[in-house]
Amino acid sequence: MRLQHDVMTKCEEQMEKQIQELICQRSHLMEDLDKIKKESKQEEEKFLQEIMRFNSHFSLHGNRVFDSQTQSKTLDLDREVESLYKEMELMSQKSSRTNSMQEEKRALQLELQGLDNNMTNLDLKLSEAEAMTESLRAESLIVSQKPLTDSTCLRLKKELGMHKEGELELLREALSSEIQFLQS
Repeated sequence: MRLQHDVMTKCEEQMEKQIQELICQRSHLMEDLDKIKKESKQEEEKFLQEIMRFNSHFSLHGNRVFDSQTQSKTLDLDREVESLYKEMELMSQKSSRTNSMQEEKRALQLELQGLDNNMTNLDLKLSEAEAMTESLRAESLIVSQKPLTDSTCLRLKKELGMHKEGELELLREALSSEIQFLQS
């Protein structure tokens, strides 16, 4: 019981530690995602402004090289955002798994509490049984010594011995007379 309780306590501590780590990781990922979104937005605006300045400076409207670079940069940023969303989804799944582990831990704690109560009840019953056993042993000893010390028992034992001797004497006389009768 004690070992099971210790194991459950360690599992509980580990789960709480994992929960804290997951919450911390999620918080950092959210901060990273916000930072990346802000940076990508700033980069995009900055890049578009530079393109517009360059185009207006050199009168190059509709230059396809810059458009393709802008598109590839945008695609890269979109991929990065998507990977962050996937990572956040994984964190959410881990969190739900942690919640189910906490529910299981609560159920195990309730079961452990029930087992502790049963053990306490059994210990009380065992103590009562041990006390009853001691009482019965003492009573048995007193009862077994009673014939040796009780005056009534001693008197009855003596009378029984006398009756036996008397009956044996009568039986001996009866057999003697029968033998004499048969011999004659």
